[in-house]
Amino acid sequence: MKTTTLHLLTFVVFSVALCEESRPEPASAPSSAAESKRTLTDIELDDLCQHWVHSREEERSADKDQIFRPAAFKKFPPSWFRMEYKFARNGDCEWLYLAPNDAHRLKSGKWTLDPKDKTVIRITKEGTTSSYKMTALRKDMLRLLPETSK
Repeated sequence: MKTTTLHLLTFVVFSVALCEESRPEPASAPSSAAESKRTLTDIELDDLCQHWVHSREEERSADKDQIFRPAAFKKFPPSWFRMEYKFARNGDCEWLYLAPNDAHRLKSGKWTLDPKDKTVIRITKEGTTSSYKMTALRKDMLRLLPETSK
C-alpha cells in the first residue's frame, strides 16, 4: 500500500512539473499596424478554420474562458482527455468524443457564427447546441467563454 501511494505521489509531482515546463511564453504584441487595429468582430475564417486543442495548462484559476491552440502548436502534456475541435469553412466541424469506455474519437458536428454578434460561435454536437463567446482569435490562439442559458 505504501509503495502504491509513493508511486502515485511521484507520478503527480512529475506530471505537475511537466505541465509547468510546457507552459508557453506570453504572446508578444501584434506584429503589424493592420493586425493591431483589427477587432475581434473582424473574424478571419483562416484563423478559425483549423484543428484546435484545449490547452488547459495555460489557463489561470481566475479565467473563465478556455484556451485552445493549434494541434501543431506544441507537444501537449499527457492528459486523460483534452477537447479538440476541427472547424471547416463550410460550417462542418469535428469534435473529440470521450466514450464511456474511455475511447477517444472525432465525431461530426456543425458550427455557425451568431448573425448579430460574430464573436459568438455555436457548436452543434449530436443535436445539442452550445454557444461560446470568442474572447480572442489569432492564428495561434482561440479563447472560448462558454455562454450560459438565459
